[in-house]
Amino acid sequence: MKAVFSARWVSLVAVVFSAVGAVLMFIAGGVTSIQAVGAYLGTGDYKAFSSDAALEATVDVVTALDQFLLGLVLLVFAFGIYSLFISTETDEERVRIGAPDWLRVTSVSELKIKLLETVSVLLAVLFLKGILQGSADAPIEWSALVVPLAVALFALTVWLIRTSESR
Repeated sequence: MKAVFSARWVSLVAVVFSAVGAVLMFIAGGVTSIQAVGAYLGTGDYKAFSSDAALEATVDVVTALDQFLLGLVLLVFAFGIYSLFISTETDEERVRIGAPDWLRVTSVSELKIKLLETVSVLLAVLFLKGILQGSADAPIEWSALVVPLAVALFALTVWLIRTSESR
């Protein structure tokens, strides 16, 4: 029986690599933010402070936001897996040490809901990035509506899960 309970340490692999991925995404978001400043100041292909430079900088900022959000998703996942499978702290101890509510996970179902919510925001940002990168002259194709539809389905899923749990 002890071997079964010690197998929980296998989940440490997911925690470590999710945390490493989160740090990587935070670094990538920082680098992209610096590139956005450079694009707006005219170090790229466009004249400084022009509307083209502003558009390029906006796309870079939205890309950085996307990278930061992915880093947060990975961080929430890492903390959630750690809390559920490795940590021996109780929820009261986590409150005492000041862990924020969004990092406190008490069940796999709760972790899934938190991940669905953050992936919904990630998809919304991805949609915004796609709209910004599209040409002003070209009409938006119907296939561009797949991402907002996915966001709506994620939101509906979260709502259905929460309402079924409250009964």
